[in-house]
Amino acid sequence: MGCVPYPRLPMYWRAGTGLEIVSGLISRDSDSPSASETGNPLWKVQPMIDQIKGACSKLERVPGFYLIDEQMIPFTGRCQLRQVVKNKPRPVGIKNFVLTTSEGLMLDFELYRGARTMFGDTNLGLGPSVILHLAKSIPPGSCVYHDRYFTTVPLIEEMNKLNLHSTGTIMLNRIPDRATIKFKIDSQMTRGESQHFVCEPVTIVKWKDNKSVLLASNCTGSAATIIVKRWDKTIRQYVDVTAPKIVKNYNQHMGGVDVLDQQMECYRTFIKTKKWTLKLLTHFFDLALVNSWRLYRNDCNRNNYARKDTMPLLDFRLDVADALSCTPSRTRRDSEDDDQVSSPRRDYKIYRPANRPLAEKRHDGYEHFPTSDDIKAPRTCRLETCSSRSKIRCDKCNVYLCLSRDKNCFKAYHIQ
Repeated sequence: MGCVPYPRLPMYWRAGTGLEIVSGLISRDSDSPSASETGNPLWKVQPMIDQIKGACSKLERVPGFYLIDEQMIPFTGRCQLRQVVKNKPRPVGIKNFVLTTSEGLMLDFELYRGARTMFGDTNLGLGPSVILHLAKSIPPGSCVYHDRYFTTVPLIEEMNKLNLHSTGTIMLNRIPDRATIKFKIDSQMTRGESQHFVCEPVTIVKWKDNKSVLLASNCTGSAATIIVKRWDKTIRQYVDVTAPKIVKNYNQHMGGVDVLDQQMECYRTFIKTKKWTLKLLTHFFDLALVNSWRLYRNDCNRNNYARKDTMPLLDFRLDVADALSCTPSRTRRDSEDDDQVSSPRRDYKIYRPANRPLAEKRHDGYEHFPTSDDIKAPRTCRLETCSSRSKIRCDKCNVYLCLSRDKNCFKAYHIQ
């Protein structure tokens, strides 16, 4: 549905515009009424959430760099879980806390459920409790990055007890009022200047670029510095600016969730609906596809495949759709079209060629039987090198192929 978007959801089931690959596998209306689960606002989509979380929990975790950030599931309708987060590409929707690698592979997530979204020690606040909850599956010795929404000094101290490195930007009002911490005001600092204060095991660093930024960490300080390129508006060119290494590490490893969002936006399933449950379901479908594609790309890189030999995201989505649509359709209730969304049904059936079978199915050499169909007009042979027409169809592949004394496209199609 993300690859073939329609302006209205019922059009996927409407006569004339409907897609058989969608309407044949998914019913338009609910066919299994359920009772609500008290206390869980996500009860309608909880089975889907559990499936995604279960699959993510099986992914390999090695000591390395991880990050936890907010992800917005776009929805502007009425919903008790709807939030507004400024400076996000889609600021209105349902908030999702996501744990990813620095490359953008999602490993765990937790949806925001209002005031009841608390994990573990609630005295630390919502942000730190989310970090501690999602970091449970991270192997010791790893480094976790997060932004100022989550970062507090008590959080970093707790992460240190768990043998986890933690780095993040921090708000000034979250720094404890201690006599040893006295930062210069921004007007007294020059570009590239930095200060740091150590409150074991936490190091707090202030660095001045165009504006000042505060970072807190239990693994990196400002002793090590690097040279970075920054744009100077006065001379209109890039200049060298000294920066603490903690700034480079943060910028390098903090973009995983943004990469995930960017890839999801390429072919996001668009549904114009007032039901937040549909938005949530399609979001997790897209998320699972992107996560699977990234695992596929990682396997290709590990086996030294050339970039031209790996599938782009669009082809990967289409192959997954083909593979899923080849499975036997589940029994579903036939629902009649509403008068408002229905169009008059034709008295004749428009022939549409079946999708080409996957290469594995085409060449498996098993149960490919020819059948002579009783049709008025023969169909075009699906062998790439043949343009003739035939009434002989392969039962398994569901494609028409020539099969006569002088021509055997049926055999050639299944061995080439």
